[in-house]
Amino acid sequence: MNAILTLCHFCEAHGPRSLFCTFTTDNDEHITEPSKASVQCTGCASLGPETVLKSTDDDGTIYCSRESVPSADVTSFLRQAAIRSITCEVNWSKDGGIVYFSEAQGHVLSFTFQLCDTRARGLKRWFSILVLMKDKMLLLNITPMLSEHMKNIAAELQKLAVAVFDEEQKICSQRALRLRTGRNDFGQSRSLVQLTGNKEIFKLLHSHFSWILKAGARVFSENLYTSQDLLKKISPIIPILESNSSVIESKAKYIPMRVLESMLSNNVFRVMLFCTLTGVNIQMQTNFRDPEEILISFRSLLPEFDSSAKHKKPNTDPCIISEIEHGNFISKWMQTLPVNCPTLMKKIEIAIKNEHFNEAVLRQHVLSLVLQWQGIAQAVKSTMKSSDNKTDSVKLKQTLGVAQYDETLLKYWMDAFCK
Repeated sequence: MNAILTLCHFCEAHGPRSLFCTFTTDNDEHITEPSKASVQCTGCASLGPETVLKSTDDDGTIYCSRESVPSADVTSFLRQAAIRSITCEVNWSKDGGIVYFSEAQGHVLSFTFQLCDTRARGLKRWFSILVLMKDKMLLLNITPMLSEHMKNIAAELQKLAVAVFDEEQKICSQRALRLRTGRNDFGQSRSLVQLTGNKEIFKLLHSHFSWILKAGARVFSENLYTSQDLLKKISPIIPILESNSSVIESKAKYIPMRVLESMLSNNVFRVMLFCTLTGVNIQMQTNFRDPEEILISFRSLLPEFDSSAKHKKPNTDPCIISEIEHGNFISKWMQTLPVNCPTLMKKIEIAIKNEHFNEAVLRQHVLSLVLQWQGIAQAVKSTMKSSDNKTDSVKLKQTLGVAQYDETLLKYWMDAFCK
């Protein structure tokens, strides 16, 4: 996984700072050159500028841990991320990390926690673990997994710090001493080694961070598709682009969207479009036209059904479309269209009305919208499977722009088209 994991802390003399960074590299200079960060006190030091921890995976991937990353731009961004994670992006519910975005510099998952320290103000110090990535969607997809492991690392550090804190309190109660003397000059912040009582604490963090990078790469992998392969995966009924063709070739049974809207009337077309996208059973009664032509054309707006998924149509009243005379269709449905239809349906309607789209471009645009929502459905379903915390999927939906009126479509697509 191409990411940077960083441990940050709040220094009472120098503010929020990055202490320790782990990343993957194939550049030997990253292992040999010294860190450029200027360490100003004991609390802001970790490995030292000359020390680098290195692990090599079986596939040749090098995991490198240092006091700072070699890139000055990334170092500057990590400084900003440290300030943000400790001073304002704090998750008070303690249910997981917080994700925030920067298209220019990178996207960050932040998990903030406290460690006991008899020398600190309030007897506690603020720390945070950050994950910096360029790939927003990948970060969102693996946030539940990352948050869980970041939480475990924080709990392990807190356990070590509590043991040291309790021993020091037995010798001298800092709270009582401060109340009696009014002492408020605590000197420099202490190092993580002193807080945890573990001289190998940074080697332990290197092991944890390296494992997270490796696990993240294994949990989610990227598949490279050509446009033709990807569109065929979504809708195999309609041939998309042949290698020597610049337009979409359609089978005889397929009826273009604009033709369907004109033939059925706008009201009936919208009802069929809504029912198709949300899984309502459609029945057609006509003596003047092959109903299969119309049904196939609407089904082409859906991804390919997942054969391993145990899907079923939502338990709703069927929609009956009748042709009462040649070219005159009516719909019989016990329900009515909602005031706010699903986002995908609205975008398809807008695309149909776009006069700059010819039929070939319109078809490709609609299929790209379908692909987008299939990806959203898969991401939400994967999050619901991997995390028992319902708020994770709620936050993901908010990030992906899923509104309340999209829920019917989303549930049907997760059941029918997602593994």
